[in-house]
Amino acid sequence: MELSQILQKSISQIALSGQGVKSYIIPQIPRRLLTRAWRTFCPQEKRNSILALIDTSFFQNGKEGFVFTQNALYIREAMHRVKVFPYDRINAIIYFQALSTYSGKNSISMEIDSKDYDYEISNVLLKGINTDRFNRMLQQIVSLYRPDERHEIEEELEDSETQIAHPEKFKPHKFKDGDPQIYQK
Repeated sequence: MELSQILQKSISQIALSGQGVKSYIIPQIPRRLLTRAWRTFCPQEKRNSILALIDTSFFQNGKEGFVFTQNALYIREAMHRVKVFPYDRINAIIYFQALSTYSGKNSISMEIDSKDYDYEISNVLLKGINTDRFNRMLQQIVSLYRPDERHEIEEELEDSETQIAHPEKFKPHKFKDGDPQIYQK
């Protein structure tokens, strides 16, 4: 499977409806949005190298979120510089879900480990997207550029589905002393 096929298959399922996040794939990216995203994220690349955009900006102006080009993933959150991750330099995508004992809600952490530097994707960027599908898509992209480890990455994806805690089985419970604990239904 090629990069464009992975993006075509997955990008429409990434943005959660009603969360202020929109996802686009070429050729459906509006021209104005494409120009703004190109100028903000990757002016050093050709404009036609942008394949997909996940826009997390408040005004939906293409200045924050994720841009996928033919060569790299670009990430930008408000008031920060653009982070660039060439696909062939990404070592791993680390994705973790934890159940909070106090609130009973899942907390999600996603980190990109590259040969240049590590970067934890902020919860602000992740809050409006389906992180499970986003993780799967990133893992598939990474496997394209690491063919010797493709089988191993696919196995890890299958194993990760069984390791995720099911929050419906656990509920926070407060004991008399006020200390929240987890009990099983």
